[in-house]
Amino acid sequence: MFNLDERYRGLPATREQILALHTSLNTPHVAIPGKQAGPAQAFVVGLRGGQGAAVFVYLYLSEAGDCAVYLSGRRNMTADEYRDDEGEALAFVESLGFMMDDANWRAQPAELQDEMLKTLPVFFKDPTLVPAVKARAEEKKNVTTTLGRFLAAF
Repeated sequence: MFNLDERYRGLPATREQILALHTSLNTPHVAIPGKQAGPAQAFVVGLRGGQGAAVFVYLYLSEAGDCAVYLSGRRNMTADEYRDDEGEALAFVESLGFMMDDANWRAQPAELQDEMLKTLPVFFKDPTLVPAVKARAEEKKNVTTTLGRFLAAF
């Protein structure tokens, strides 16, 4: 069972910490308690920590520049427990309407892994730091400034 954990805003990780990465192929409209409903991307990430492995479900709400991170509550898992949690995480996001794809993290060249770490929202410390969100905020600011100047001219 995966539960929402408000303490997490992102999953910054190194290439070596990532055991698996699954990404959504679609962006269904989702409603998460306490968040603005809208289209979302899903990521299922297996991370290795100092004590063992954990599986995270990360939902990125692009229009709101927000996220929701779900955890199973189990940490320091054995390989079998990890595979079970990964399967449950995939079933969970698929029940929300996501179609998932295995990014085949381990087979990717280091350059592509580095690119994913720099561009995928799941790996940012905070969803507001994602380049697309920052660009939209700057664009909105520019439109507001332009509109203000236009109205001031009258």
